[in-house]
Amino acid sequence: MPEVEGIATSSSPLTVIVTWRVKKGCERDFESWRHEIAAAALKFPGHMGVDVILPHAGTAEYVVVFRFDTYDHLRAWQDSNIRRELLKKAEPFREGPPSYRFEDGLEFWFRRPNLPAPPPVWKMAAVTALGVWPVSMLVPWILGSWIKGLPFYIQSLLVAIGIVIVLTWVVMPVLTKILGFWLTPSKEEK
Repeated sequence: MPEVEGIATSSSPLTVIVTWRVKKGCERDFESWRHEIAAAALKFPGHMGVDVILPHAGTAEYVVVFRFDTYDHLRAWQDSNIRRELLKKAEPFREGPPSYRFEDGLEFWFRRPNLPAPPPVWKMAAVTALGVWPVSMLVPWILGSWIKGLPFYIQSLLVAIGIVIVLTWVVMPVLTKILGFWLTPSKEEK
């Protein structure tokens, strides 16, 4: 894993975005492998989940997004023997080395081509709260009848997953686009 300036001292959650280009005809092998490495990573302390963005038609690019609660926990996973072994196992079906991008805190939702730098933390927190508020009411209402009767911790997990999915792929992209003029850091905020 490449070293990232400023992240080594971070005690906030970290998001790692890994882009993989898979050789044509090796997609099934990659799918099997990504389930294996995700299961291994989930056993490490501080792991907060994995999301995968599947390739669009005509591309072979997978985007894997995973989160750890602290840099030290991320580092333990990145330096582990199991991860090294699994990365070697992936070499035959990848086109080249994967690319890594790191985000700490809320910046993951606020990286946009039209924003040269992430907004100030207080603006990211305000927009995130604006997005979380309606979603945190909507998702439990939608899932309510389907998850009724499940143990509370399973209900909570499913609601949390639903909220993250809706925020990541629906609400935050819309809010950051609509509020882009306000989110762009002024000279005093940079």
